[in-house]
Amino acid sequence: MAGFSASRRWRICSASVLLLQIHRTLAETALPGHSVDKVPDVNQLAQMWHLSGTVMPSYRSLILSPGVADRIGTVFNRYPLKTNDFEVSFTFSAKKNASSSAQMENDGFAFWYVRENASSAIDNASSQHTHNQEKLISGSWQNDYTKDGYGLLGYKYNYNGLGVFFLNTKDGKTVSLKTNDGSMTPEVGNGLPDKNQHQLDYQNGEDHAVKIRVTPEKIEVTVGNLGPLQVATRSEPGGYIGISCRGADHDPSRDTHERSANLELKGLKLTNFAAGPGEEVVAQAEPAKVLTDAEKEEILSAHSSFKDHRDESEAIKELTNMVFKLIVETKPMQSQMAQALDTLSSRITKVEHSFGMLRAEIDKKTGHKLVAEFEAIKKDLADIQGFASKDTTDRGKKLESLHADIEHVHRTAASNNDIAGSLDNLQDSSSKVLEQLQGEHKRMFGISIVAIAFILIAGLSLYNKFRCWEKKHVL
Repeated sequence: MAGFSASRRWRICSASVLLLQIHRTLAETALPGHSVDKVPDVNQLAQMWHLSGTVMPSYRSLILSPGVADRIGTVFNRYPLKTNDFEVSFTFSAKKNASSSAQMENDGFAFWYVRENASSAIDNASSQHTHNQEKLISGSWQNDYTKDGYGLLGYKYNYNGLGVFFLNTKDGKTVSLKTNDGSMTPEVGNGLPDKNQHQLDYQNGEDHAVKIRVTPEKIEVTVGNLGPLQVATRSEPGGYIGISCRGADHDPSRDTHERSANLELKGLKLTNFAAGPGEEVVAQAEPAKVLTDAEKEEILSAHSSFKDHRDESEAIKELTNMVFKLIVETKPMQSQMAQALDTLSSRITKVEHSFGMLRAEIDKKTGHKLVAEFEAIKKDLADIQGFASKDTTDRGKKLESLHADIEHVHRTAASNNDIAGSLDNLQDSSSKVLEQLQGEHKRMFGISIVAIAFILIAGLSLYNKFRCWEKKHVL
């Protein structure tokens, strides 16, 4: 460019810079699969990220730690990056719990960019330890989890890649950058925080913006207005990103209400500066079905260990309501039935009183006690029936005796043929007895007819007298 004038050379350089910026702008592409919105999409989290421990989505952010001491949380992407030229920018806030009187230490979190699929690596350890209710209650989960090699803020000591550490130790609060090829096993207080660090009170409750620029030759980390932390390293495509956190150490001698800092992730964005796709194309999950009020359920209530007890209480409550409703609905009917029975009893009493007065009036008009006379007639008929029955029984006994005598005579005749005269006499006696029985039977039948006729005549006479009284308006 020696033959060009200074102004022309300036124009050529400006044009080159402008073209380079245009090319760079066109090359920038957002990677939504490796990004998290400020208000997390639950379906996208479930599809692209592996969450464990204390990490949970909320209506305003992704909560990394709710402030519980001696607990960890991890969130790692399930798919690798296909680029080694990208930028990660995220915003977080950490706030110390106001109820904690003592200084809580050895808590913090880390951003990871590692070579292995961390989501698959910690899946077994998290399911066996950090999600084991019995181990969480007894407090043995942490030892088992550390024995598996995941004691560095919830991830491996001998990680292979990059770690950006935000630590709260007895020496203060820092942010540091440290790379590892898997040969070192740094720990908090022994190798961490790294010398490549800044002092930062990140637990002041304010939002802190973090930018991590990864290029093939170096990695640069910037937090807020602090100067960049840099490290020269060789980056290759195919790495995995994620965040892990750990609550402060729990001291049994302190108040059980002492809590660690609340940590929230308020959005994470990953931008690719290399050509080509920066991530795998993953089929998007179908949008969540909008449930009606009838289809919605309370998750904790439906899957709680006290669900059976609540179901029994609800059944008892429904039964109580049903019994109360039945009592309330049947109370008016019971009152009406009681009132109807009282009215019927009163009417029966009045009818009995009216019949008593009628009977007294009839006795007064006739001069006879018709009820007593009718009772005497019934008694006479009962006596007649008794006499007839007794007479019939006696005559039956006589017939049985006669038959026995005849049977005896037949047996005697079989042994002695000269009994013709005796049989004739016996036959005459039997004939007389039969005639006498028939006569008595006719006489009793006649007496019965006469008694029935007497009753009919007495009834007709009484009826006729009632009719006469009715015509004379006596009744």
